[in-house]
Amino acid sequence: MRERLRRVALKTELPEDALLGGARVTLTGRTGVLVEGQRGVVELSGARIRLKTDGGVLTVCGEGLRLRELSLDAAIIGAERVASVSYGGGVER
Repeated sequence: MRERLRRVALKTELPEDALLGGARVTLTGRTGVLVEGQRGVVELSGARIRLKTDGGVLTVCGEGLRLRELSLDAAIIGAERVASVSYGGGVER
């Protein structure tokens, strides 16, 4: 099924993450991250923010991290400096 959706995404030029239900991450330089498709906060500190998504947990590491905005499906993270953004399989429980 996933492969079929990927082919549809290629043919229609739609974003693959939109069809597959994945999270979309947009970095705004080294000081901000927009995460669309998040499903809740797992961990929140000045050095690490972890967000639950349909496919796993997204981790943002850096310095001076803060959750600037949170809606039902999106989060805006501000930072003094974003060091890394990583995505792991398996949903945190």
